[in-house]
Amino acid sequence: MGMTARLVLILVLLLQAQAAEALMEPELCYVLDAILFLYGIVLTILYCRLKVQVQRASKDSSREGREQKGEHIYTGLSMENQEMYETLEPKSS
Repeated sequence: MGMTARLVLILVLLLQAQAAEALMEPELCYVLDAILFLYGIVLTILYCRLKVQVQRASKDSSREGREQKGEHIYTGLSMENQEMYETLEPKSS
């Protein structure tokens, strides 16, 4: 039995059940409204999560770019050949 055949069979059984007849039109609307409300909440949460991840990724990439720019400032400078302090010789007058 294919997946669509099973789905159609389940749908037919649900429509013929007495519990479905007990649901009047307003109650059916309330159930559908609740499903749509939960669907909206789930989509909103997923959207906000995706937006936060994109913002974090852009902050990380911009931070790396700034660090790389800062490294170019110090290119060519080294402390190996420089003396830290200059010795002072007393002047003879």
